[in-house]
Amino acid sequence: MAQTIAIVVETGDDGQAMVVAEKRQGCGSCGAFGQCHGGRAGQGERSAARNQAHAAVGDRVTLTVATGTLLSRLAVLYLVPVGGMLAGAFMGMLTTSTENGAGNGHSIAFSLAGFLLGFAVSVFISRIWSSRRPVVPVITRIINAKSNFPAAGTTEGCSYGKH
Repeated sequence: MAQTIAIVVETGDDGQAMVVAEKRQGCGSCGAFGQCHGGRAGQGERSAARNQAHAAVGDRVTLTVATGTLLSRLAVLYLVPVGGMLAGAFMGMLTTSTENGAGNGHSIAFSLAGFLLGFAVSVFISRIWSSRRPVVPVITRIINAKSNFPAAGTTEGCSYGKH
């Protein structure tokens, strides 16, 4: 399972919550960490999550996405274009005779066309999946209840607008 830490900024009656993921985990190795304030939760992007742990606003929580969901999406993204490229290369070899030495150029052209076709197919499949079965993280655990999170719309902790 893929997990990250977030803070709940809004809850709904329908079992959903709006969360802001903390950027500390991914930004720690970034050279611009000190300039973009990436470690502050207020700088993250809001996203919806299923509130399975019944977290309240201000709670620091663990967000989880099932591994199978991520792997299936990544498999389509990477394997379909590579499969198209291989199929194109084989088609290029089959359509030319190897006696005149022109087979390599056709294989390269067909493999490029197969890759582009495979990429287009993977984008099409990805858009269908995103509209029918979006990836929604689940709040699986409350780490700390009621953390000190600035209210929505404020710039507390941010140097924006200060001179």
